[in-house]
Amino acid sequence: MLTYREEEAGMVKRRQILAVQLAAAISLTGGVPQATYGQQARGMLEEVVVTAQRREERLQDVPIAVTAFSRENLETRGLTNLTQIEAFTPNVTLDSTTPFSGSSQILGAYIRGIGQQDFAFNLEPGVGVYVDGVYYARSVGAVVDLLDLERIEVLKGPQGTLFGRNTIGGALNITTRKPADEFQYRADVTLGRFDRMDLRGSVDVPLIDNVLLSQVSVSSKNRDGYQHRIPFPGTYVSSVARFHHADRTTGDEQGGEDVQNGRAKLLWRASDAVEFLVTGDYTHADEQAAASTLLDGTPLPANLAGLYNTCISLDAATLAGIGLGAACGPMATIGTSLAGVNADATTSNDKLPYDNRFLTKDIDTSYAAGLNFSKIDTWGITGALSWDLNETIALKSISSWRELDSKFGTDIDGSPMVINDPSFSMNQEQLSQELQLTGLSFEDRLKWLLGFYYFHEEGNLTDFPTFAEGLLQIVGPNDFDHDSYALFTHLNYQLLDRLSFTVGLRYTYENKHFTGGQRDLNALAFKLGLPLALHPDPSDPTLYYPPGENVQSFNDLSKRFGVEYRFNDEVMSYFSYAEGFKSGGWTTRLTQPGLTAPAFGPETATTYELGLKSDLFDRRLRLNLAAFYTDYADLQVTVQRGISPWIENAGTAEIKGFEAEFVGLVTDDFQLSGALGYLDAEYTEIDPTATVKKDSMFVNTPEWSATIAGDYTLRMKNGAAVLLHLDYAYRDETANDAENTPLLMQSAIDLVNASLSYRPAGETWEVVLGGRNLTDERYIMSGFNQVGIGHIDATYSRPREWYVTLRVMHD
Repeated sequence: MLTYREEEAGMVKRRQILAVQLAAAISLTGGVPQATYGQQARGMLEEVVVTAQRREERLQDVPIAVTAFSRENLETRGLTNLTQIEAFTPNVTLDSTTPFSGSSQILGAYIRGIGQQDFAFNLEPGVGVYVDGVYYARSVGAVVDLLDLERIEVLKGPQGTLFGRNTIGGALNITTRKPADEFQYRADVTLGRFDRMDLRGSVDVPLIDNVLLSQVSVSSKNRDGYQHRIPFPGTYVSSVARFHHADRTTGDEQGGEDVQNGRAKLLWRASDAVEFLVTGDYTHADEQAAASTLLDGTPLPANLAGLYNTCISLDAATLAGIGLGAACGPMATIGTSLAGVNADATTSNDKLPYDNRFLTKDIDTSYAAGLNFSKIDTWGITGALSWDLNETIALKSISSWRELDSKFGTDIDGSPMVINDPSFSMNQEQLSQELQLTGLSFEDRLKWLLGFYYFHEEGNLTDFPTFAEGLLQIVGPNDFDHDSYALFTHLNYQLLDRLSFTVGLRYTYENKHFTGGQRDLNALAFKLGLPLALHPDPSDPTLYYPPGENVQSFNDLSKRFGVEYRFNDEVMSYFSYAEGFKSGGWTTRLTQPGLTAPAFGPETATTYELGLKSDLFDRRLRLNLAAFYTDYADLQVTVQRGISPWIENAGTAEIKGFEAEFVGLVTDDFQLSGALGYLDAEYTEIDPTATVKKDSMFVNTPEWSATIAGDYTLRMKNGAAVLLHLDYAYRDETANDAENTPLLMQSAIDLVNASLSYRPAGETWEVVLGGRNLTDERYIMSGFNQVGIGHIDATYSRPREWYVTLRVMHD
């Protein structure tokens, strides 16, 4: 008889085979998912225009692996935020939360095994997010709402020469819709499970015909949480209000949504050659924390929960005899002594020990009673100038200012005590300026681009994690100031009618300033016997981070080379070499005194890619293929060293894989689309000081990923249409932390979504009935093994949900 693990392994293997067979049965194809009521020419796939090379081009002419989504495609699938496109994009993982953050507005993005799942200010993301050409520097607030978009482009592989900083894994290039030339409006309301109510609307108003155009778009998304906090049986007193936090909001549900977005645009066509677009946007989120489920609460004597249990269980004299009298005794600032509270004759001061009694039998319930909030405000204004200097040369300027104000906190220990209640306050401002000069030369055989980029950001992140009922009370103010400058060029020369070459260069200089102030208000290290001489300031035993300003500078020359060959007008092959670079920084989350600021260096990636793009059978089938090999050096990995999340340069690695994407018209009314992705990521050398092991799986890097979707349009005699959409997505086993904690390993998953839409002949309204995660597959999206405290927690995916949308439009 097979064991449970053998049965599970067999099931995973069968799922892998099924995923491969599904894609192989449809020509191992890949492409751009497009589902329409017939906007494409009958019997022919519509052309897709992208800006992956900073100019408008046909997708099939771009020698880069790109997956693109149109507005109608997003609506058909019922997608409302950026992370939801991952199911339809091979070798891409997009999480809407990150370990111990407690916020559903923090993007954890990975493309082809390269990314970042830590929100810290001292870390740069590995996948760049761009909205209308503007870089979003922080992962906090980067779960972009899909409000009134024109398209999303997922660019895979290093995009350093054109998109610049922190696109070492790839880029998410989001383009919102421009103001229309004529009056039009669009509005929809969506109701669904968990009392969901989403409202969206946009209106375009020409102020001066063909000269001054305006647009306003707004959205509001609300639904209840899917995880419930339940009271733990017995009598106890919560300590959450005693300690320092970014905010003190609690609540009895987690995983809800409460987000409002707004965007306004003004387009001025000064002449036939000059166009100026001003865009302002604002996002406000005031939500519960992301769901958090306790998976294990087994403390050891050597970790902090074990120390807490010892303090409350032994009498004061015994604690003094084993050298724990000071550590368990009176708090240095906030809180009361824990020494012997369960060993004395008084029961009114008894504390609950921390252990597995706080595990619930339901992943959607928790005994947590502490922090529970995610409050984020972000806004920006952008001015984009487009100026055709003559028939072949154009100038573009993108100027932007953005601000972020955020507070988020959660109770991740799953108990009613304050064992691990982290909260954070992050504020950031950024200024960016980009100039692009593009042109055609040598009888249009040379397409060239010259550019300049400047970026400045400054801000602060204050950490407020409180551990073990106040034994460790961290307050960590951190101030940051970054500047980045870049010069870049991108050249494509058509040597022969069918043969062309690409060269790209980008020189980047970055300068970073950081001042840390991490301290423990309870001075636990000193109480445990650490000499004052080993503190950064011997006169202050609470200060853990070395005082003073820290400075690092980086410079890099990233290169791209490529050759493209066209077999005919509809089939193109390409080979490319591309480099990516991400600068270094500092570990800031010290939970014991340090004499020097721990720094980490930059990481680099070099990718070799071979691809094929094709439109076949009179453009009824679009098939795009890409195979790649990446040398990945000095990987920046977040690991756990005791209580502290620590950033280390783990070593070197290689990543091999391929993507196959397709979209095809089986009949004029039946469309199939799908994709298959494969990744083989492994360390080739580990730094002697690193925590990760050489055989560790990469975070958020499943070996196989696949999706297939069908769209059938039933056209009625009266001109009305019904669209049936069904999609399936597969993700292989996935690691959720660098240490590959067994409880956080997610086995392979299968996801099924469907929708049924009706639109009348006049196409002035539409109703959609849909369901997401129809098989109610529950899987771990993010998790945290806090070995220094003694617990493991995870955020599980949303359960099965239904929705109905009513949409009206006039365009």
